[in-house]
Amino acid sequence: MSAGALDFGALHSGASEETDPALEEDAWSVEAASLALVEMTLNAVVRGSDLSVTQLRVLLAVDRHGPLNLSGLAALLGMSVSATGRLVARLHTAGLLTRLLSPHSRREVSIDVTDTGRRSLERIRAARRGHIAAALRHLPPDSRRTLARTLRELTAAAAVDGADGAEGAEGAEGAGG
Repeated sequence: MSAGALDFGALHSGASEETDPALEEDAWSVEAASLALVEMTLNAVVRGSDLSVTQLRVLLAVDRHGPLNLSGLAALLGMSVSATGRLVARLHTAGLLTRLLSPHSRREVSIDVTDTGRRSLERIRAARRGHIAAALRHLPPDSRRTLARTLRELTAAAAVDGADGAEGAEGAEGAGG
């Protein structure tokens, strides 16, 4: 593994509460595949961008959820307001985010992605899709279509689990939406 590469293999911690061995094996296989994809795409993003993974998360969250205030963004990211504020300040200085006074409150700042930030995100997304496409080229076309359909179904099922209060993925964004 290269320097700076992320090692997600250590995250597999054994059996879950599920007792169906076939389901457990399927869950392990999906986990391993998803972690490999996340590692591949995050490493590609980090190598191809001046952004840290945390800065990228901020940019993606604002892009996906629209203009946000600082406390809303911090809550969305699960970070403190002060840490989020420092990240926003760096991204603003880099020309990737805007910080405008809210028309509703003089104390509130509205944070949004600039055109430069959107172009940067599109380059990152294109690079990520390119890395995924390179891996998919090793599969026969029928397998690729089956995989894509199954992943759409899994994403929908995860969204339903998330809506029911279970721990689910926040959309299919992962490392870049």
